[in-house]
Amino acid sequence: MGHCFIADGWGALLRRHDLDTFEALWRLPEQWVEPPNVRRGGWSGVTRMTLEGVTLYVKRQQGQRRRFAHRPWCSRPTYYHEFLALNRLSRLGVPVVEWLLYAEQDGAAILVTRAPSGFVDLKTLSEMSNGPRLQAGASRLGDALARMHALRWQHGACYPAHFLIHPETLAVRMLDLERCRRRRSRMAASTADLDQLTRRAGFLPPPVLACIVDAATAAARPVAARIF
Repeated sequence: MGHCFIADGWGALLRRHDLDTFEALWRLPEQWVEPPNVRRGGWSGVTRMTLEGVTLYVKRQQGQRRRFAHRPWCSRPTYYHEFLALNRLSRLGVPVVEWLLYAEQDGAAILVTRAPSGFVDLKTLSEMSNGPRLQAGASRLGDALARMHALRWQHGACYPAHFLIHPETLAVRMLDLERCRRRRSRMAASTADLDQLTRRAGFLPPPVLACIVDAATAAARPVAARIF
């Protein structure tokens, strides 16, 4: 049995181009953005297309599944877990990319997301900006992580390519949330994500990396008592 969910406001666009079903999206040409990822006994790949000026990413997957923490005997495609995370986090005010459609059929899954216009990944931003501007962008990223960790959600794949920042507004968007999961505490979520990010963001100057960490952990640090 298949499932198909379409986000409010996007059905008309997809229907105009006959792309509102699993079958239609699965048949799209396999013009991959990068070579498909082959692991976990299956594969996944991403293509990019533009509909009426809106750039979309179509993520297709076959045979890659992940178990539920509270139901370890049950598993669903990893894109289903990402779809759940995008829904939950966006409702909670965490800046994640926008989803348009999720469809699943016979162990295969499709997730369609919107590419944020004008955004670049963290490494590209570091090549475009420097000094106070780059530090400000890093702090905004840290703020976004702090918001997510305060809710005890861990990103789970804190790679620089998974964080998009607008060079002018410094708005942040997170993506690739297949491994996102709820942790027992804010500290557990924060420690795991920041350890992962600091290992992979060696291209950032230490003061810039410190801006991310400081902003991400500021709310969790105890405030020293004042003595009068």
